[in-house]
Amino acid sequence: MPDVNVTVKKGGRIIDQIQRPVRETASGQAVTYRRQLWPLSNNSIDLDGHPIEFDKAGRSLRQANHVDPPPPSKVITVPSLGTSPLSIASELLEEFVDDGQAELLSAPSAARILVDAPPGTGKTHAACQRVAALIREGANPNRIWIVSFTRTAVFEVRNRIASALESAEAASVRIATLDSHAWSMQSGFSADAVLTGSHDKSIDDTLRLFRDNPEVADYLQRLEHLVIDEGQDIVGARAALTLAFIDAVGPDCGVTVFADEAQAIYAFSEEDSEGSSSSTLLEQLRSKGFNSLKLNHVYRTQSPKLRSIFVDTRKHVLDRSLTVKQRSELVREDIIRLADASVGPIAELKLADLAADSLVLMRRRADVLERSAWNAGVLHRLRMSGLPPCPRPWLAAIFCDCREQFISRVAFEALWDSRIVDTIARNSPSKQVAWKLLVEVGGQDAETIDMNRVREVIGRTNPPILFCSPDFGDEGPILSTIHASKGREAAKVYLYLPPTGETFEESDEETRVMFVGATRAREMLAVGESNNQYATSTLSQRVWRRARKGKVQLEVGRRNDILASGLVGRSAFPNQSAAMKAQLYWLENPVCNGLRAKKEESLQWHFSILDDENERLGVLDQSFDDDLREIAQALGTWRTPYVLPHLRSIGIRSIVLRPDDPVLEDLYEPWRSSGFLFAPLLTGFTSGKFG
Repeated sequence: MPDVNVTVKKGGRIIDQIQRPVRETASGQAVTYRRQLWPLSNNSIDLDGHPIEFDKAGRSLRQANHVDPPPPSKVITVPSLGTSPLSIASELLEEFVDDGQAELLSAPSAARILVDAPPGTGKTHAACQRVAALIREGANPNRIWIVSFTRTAVFEVRNRIASALESAEAASVRIATLDSHAWSMQSGFSADAVLTGSHDKSIDDTLRLFRDNPEVADYLQRLEHLVIDEGQDIVGARAALTLAFIDAVGPDCGVTVFADEAQAIYAFSEEDSEGSSSSTLLEQLRSKGFNSLKLNHVYRTQSPKLRSIFVDTRKHVLDRSLTVKQRSELVREDIIRLADASVGPIAELKLADLAADSLVLMRRRADVLERSAWNAGVLHRLRMSGLPPCPRPWLAAIFCDCREQFISRVAFEALWDSRIVDTIARNSPSKQVAWKLLVEVGGQDAETIDMNRVREVIGRTNPPILFCSPDFGDEGPILSTIHASKGREAAKVYLYLPPTGETFEESDEETRVMFVGATRAREMLAVGESNNQYATSTLSQRVWRRARKGKVQLEVGRRNDILASGLVGRSAFPNQSAAMKAQLYWLENPVCNGLRAKKEESLQWHFSILDDENERLGVLDQSFDDDLREIAQALGTWRTPYVLPHLRSIGIRSIVLRPDDPVLEDLYEPWRSSGFLFAPLLTGFTSGKFG
């Protein structure tokens, strides 16, 4: 039979409108909805009724009724969390070894739960299954919000929910970071909303909206469930905003908060805006009567030694009967004793000896930069905050000279076949997947994309992670700070602890940082010792430190160090031919050593990036010069370096500019019209003479 329009009802109200083919059953006409078959009456289905079931032989259909209920094992009740648990099939619960996960999965939809989620206990999986279960029970996906800690986590959660539902409903769930949720509220309810780039201001502005605009509260009353991830790291104004969200939703809106106090590695800030409290978010949730639930089973590793770190060492981290120093020493001793290997001082680290999927963790950014510089001849990746976003280079390869607003699938595929060379294809999606991604963000229809819409989305300050590399670089072991690898894991982890004897009396954070680093490992943990060289940073967080012979080591390659105007701009190159030559260099030499930055009079003494033949490849931004002057002032001088050697590129990325970006006016064609260009993954811990 042809498809019919079907109204979906629950609780006496319409929750969805769908199109489905009608099926004839022993109980009459029926349609499928959320993997179940429902009786159809007057082109409507009622989720308060009962779905139709197949018999065991699968030959006939009957409607379930109260006379023939499922066996007791089919439903898990949660007396402590209310009297109306979700009815979850036992086959969905069998995958959970942990009773806590099963209890969470079947908890009432309106329950407010604080989930203690130690590392490796399947928190993300349980959260996604919880959301999927709510949707299967009739919750409107549009009215489920998930607040995730990082954009990478947002991507993972969305994929897992889509996999759990095997339908398009996952796309309707609002999954975003707290900052993204805040901006969404501002742009939707405030005519004065301006995206300034300051996350703290955005949070403060949203808090004011909650106080001043009653429509915000009315809107949030529509939510059916709110999931909050990494609750232990939501502090200051963000904690105040999270509490405002919770207070604003209706009494029937469930709230599930995942947290692990042993992994709280972002210290509480007292200087945040009004509304902050001296008590933590978790303490305030407990005072609001949130039910407690704990995940107990460690899924991440099968190693007895690593399990002991995950479980037993965690107890030392949280043991308030010990002093800060005692906790720090016990945790360090546990990690060293239970590690699979000792790898000595960080100076002996050789990336060439490590597997490509290894994760090397260090406490300090300067240590990561220094080890990266010492291993410049070995392919590796970086993972730290403050690095540029890395849209994949296939975007620039395809669209660098595109001046049309609309591109057909046929034209795109022809460009792909002619331009995607091996070096780019190695880390690109397939042609079919790439087209699908473009249609998702800028599709006129399945066969045409609007390039203005594509540029609007990918040209954001934080582009969709589907188009980006998760790390800075595409191949080899990952060098990372512990903070930047929060929530990530690897089969083999090399953890470099602070030098023996270093204690941190002022807070517990360093103890928790060690614990977080050790619990990234799935199969093998090796422990070494970092050096005791400290570094400082500029206001923009550029790392620098004094070196020998009066020189200073400093970081090159931060987010705004090299921008579109410095790569194909009129202010950076004398003509279009010179800019094109530089672009071709990056395309043909994505990984290259021997670069240096040098002040040039013709550039008003800005730094140009030169290769070993003195060819200009780009120009560093004014913000880089500003940081050097800040360092000089701290050193009591006014002179900044003339040449900065030992720079390199560890790959290439795309820069995508929105159609209204004022920077376009400074660019040569075709980039002025297209808005797509190549940029190097520039990095270095260079040294220069100040004064």
